Amino acid sequence: MADGRGVSARVGRGRLVEFTASAVVTGRVKHVFDVLTDWPRQTAWVPATVVARAQDGPVAAVGERFVGTTTLGPFVLVDAMEVVERVPPDGTEGPGAIGRVRIVKTGDVLGGDVDIVVAPAGNGRVRVDWTERVLLRPRWLARLAALGGPVPGLLGQVAFGAVLRAATDDLRGPS
Repeated sequence: MADGRGVSARVGRGRLVEFTASAVVTGRVKHVFDVLTDWPRQTAWVPATVVARAQDGPVAAVGERFVGTTTLGPFVLVDAMEVVERVPPDGTEGPGAIGRVRIVKTGDVLGGDVDIVVAPAGNGRVRVDWTERVLLRPRWLARLAALGGPVPGLLGQVAFGAVLRAATDDLRGPS
């Protein structure tokens, strides 16, 4: 799937873990954007996680709410989120072809925000940049992450790089 990947990860001061996973995929910008922002579809790509929309609210619009629930043995992490900005690409490969969505994490454990940007990369390829700035809310968890130095951010970057690779067939779309 990926013709190239970017790497950027760090733990900011205090309680923030930040990382970016990037990939270049074969496909059309609008299709890649639509697939990446169809939140329940991500269940197939994110290990041990089920992503579901909230029962009420808009779909594919600002205000859309969804939850990723990750279960690892006895541990369950609920990551509640809300779309606060959604600018779909215009379907061309020109200047309006860039799509962007910003999500705010609204859970008790994970706060922060997510930016997903898709843009033409030339020759029928699309660049995806997925950046997360995760605010660890319980102080003990923030302290634990800080002890890891850059490791939590690097783990996030590797994990979301793997998610993008797992999405290969879906992102490529119809020929």
